[in-house]
Amino acid sequence: MTKPLTIGLLGFGHIAKYLYKKINSDPRFDLRYVYVRNIKKELPEELQIIDPSRIEDIPVDLCIEAATHEVVGSLGKKVLATSDLMVLSCSALSFPDIESQIVKSAKKYHHNIWIPHGALLGIDGLLDSQTMLKKVSITSTKSPENLDFSFTDIDIELPISKPTVLYEGSTRGLAQTFPRNFNSHAAIALSSLGLDETTSKLIADPETDVGRHIITAIGEGFQFEITRDSLMTGVTGDYTLFSTWGSIQRVMDKKTGIKFI
Repeated sequence: MTKPLTIGLLGFGHIAKYLYKKINSDPRFDLRYVYVRNIKKELPEELQIIDPSRIEDIPVDLCIEAATHEVVGSLGKKVLATSDLMVLSCSALSFPDIESQIVKSAKKYHHNIWIPHGALLGIDGLLDSQTMLKKVSITSTKSPENLDFSFTDIDIELPISKPTVLYEGSTRGLAQTFPRNFNSHAAIALSSLGLDETTSKLIADPETDVGRHIITAIGEGFQFEITRDSLMTGVTGDYTLFSTWGSIQRVMDKKTGIKFI
């Protein structure tokens, strides 16, 4: 019998709760800890870690970050000292200091940083054609109710009563302005032209109940466009749950570096 893949989990929000149930019901995985800021009555006490220094004492095959970009910045380096790290909040990589410190740690300790495709499709095609790409853009439409304005400093008149363009520019700028909402934009950018050359557009539409993403890629002799709609729960589309679980199941390779799954 194949030895179960040992797992650590950072966070216990909407996505993490879904993953917790899936991991616990699958004999291929062995959940060793869940990092939380406060004790959760839904979790067995022996699984919970509140003191972040303890993470380095519990090495696992894969630690899944399902919290915030700040957690990637504060704990990513610690995790990578002993374990592979899957970054769901990959908007964190739009902040150069966070990206540099976790990549440096991964290389030093010979561990992987896994980047799931999350809410969007097409990363495989972008990676395959990376050297031939000329333009990559992503347009997203969401209800204002499904956007987290906590980190934005752009001038927005609320409430939003009609379809409104809130942002248009580099993907790095969108990821830093709405870090809880557009991790998938960051993943697309990292797998194609980079965070500064890939462009993102955000439209807030109070009449929609889905998250719509349109990816357009133009290269030497080819062009493709992918549209994906998904029902929203909070800041997360339902499709993200399924795709993240699929990515976790594909984590088997042990070569060092950033990977897209």
